[in-house]
Amino acid sequence: MSFIGFELISKRAWSVLPGHTFSMSILWNKKKISSSIGRDIYHESGMILPEKRIAATGRIHHLSENTINRFEPLQTASCKLVSRPESPLADLKIELLVPNKGIMEPIERTTVLYLWQKENNLTKRTVLYLDPQSIQRTPPNQFYMDLSFIITKV
Repeated sequence: MSFIGFELISKRAWSVLPGHTFSMSILWNKKKISSSIGRDIYHESGMILPEKRIAATGRIHHLSENTINRFEPLQTASCKLVSRPESPLADLKIELLVPNKGIMEPIERTTVLYLWQKENNLTKRTVLYLDPQSIQRTPPNQFYMDLSFIITKV
């Protein structure tokens, strides 16, 4: 059995405010994998530094006074890998919902995706740089990232 997960990683400092919520899910052949839905809810303001997680798939994580370690840089919890569907992969997308306010620059310039795969107790991370033409924005705060170009690697 093989598993898959994604993380949205900052390439520059990101400000977050109380109430900011990010949601990510995997669309496998245009169908949302329900166990892949991830939600990151920021209850505290802060700065996410470069190379830190902004959002991830497969779990719900609240960042609050009780869950933030003030001695470490602010970032959300890592993704929870989910079981890959058995159907052959023809289309792969990530759906990303972001706060209505706060994203001023194009997302492909300020983030990368980490693809996590696990098979036979071997876990592998692949960095995916986003192509502006592979991202469809649905105003005001929804993005679809077409990752079909990596189908041969999944």
